[in-house]
Amino acid sequence: VKSSEIPHCGKRQTVICNFMTSEEYDIKTNIKIGQQIFENLLNDIRPGWAGLVLSRFDHYIKDIPTSILELYPIIDDKNRWKEAHQQFTKIRVFGLENKNYKPEYYLRLAELVAKVTYNASGQPAPFDSDSGHYIASFALKATEHFDDNRLEEEIKSTILLFSRNKKFKDSLTAAKDFLLYKKIDDILWFDWDPIGINDMAPRDEYQSYVPEIFGLVKSKADRQEIANRLHKLETDNMGMSGTMENCLTIADKILKAQ
Repeated sequence: VKSSEIPHCGKRQTVICNFMTSEEYDIKTNIKIGQQIFENLLNDIRPGWAGLVLSRFDHYIKDIPTSILELYPIIDDKNRWKEAHQQFTKIRVFGLENKNYKPEYYLRLAELVAKVTYNASGQPAPFDSDSGHYIASFALKATEHFDDNRLEEEIKSTILLFSRNKKFKDSLTAAKDFLLYKKIDDILWFDWDPIGINDMAPRDEYQSYVPEIFGLVKSKADRQEIANRLHKLETDNMGMSGTMENCLTIADKILKAQ
């Protein structure tokens, strides 16, 4: 894989889109901004983006509802997007049966993610076309329950993920590659984390390894090749006593992210 084919992903930075006002809180309160963010996404990228926003809460929700966990594999498989209509119903039923569930906006966000996933399938009887306009707002409102600046910043960064470069609006391949790149970055940070510091260290701790792992995936490396590289990084680069079994598990997760 040529270096020019690897999406750029440097240290986290505050990104203000040219259509936004200077106050970041407007994303939460001004639905028109959420509309512009969503409408600038290619149709086939919308489910993945929405699912990525929702997944920011995975490490904060103690018991993720089964109906939401079941939504993720639907999002990851375009051939299953049509199933998101039924999944929306399951999430809605869960909310009705658990009216005191907190944060409420997390459930409402999950419903929106299911809606935009189904709508992207092109199947008959779509949900309201403006469903995706509220994703940014509801996601940020859900963060208020946790009062965690790291989560809020992660949500903002993900919301604006595809607003950093206009090429993502013109190239589905580039957008898909960037989404995969971000997923690999997440897996290395949240799941691999060989040093065990993802609750205290800067978010970019493992980002220097992402281009290489991304390159392996794009070059069709198998799980063993990816696991071997992860294990070498753990032992040789970091001096940790990593296990091949865990590296294989991480490799499987990376390959499933495609």
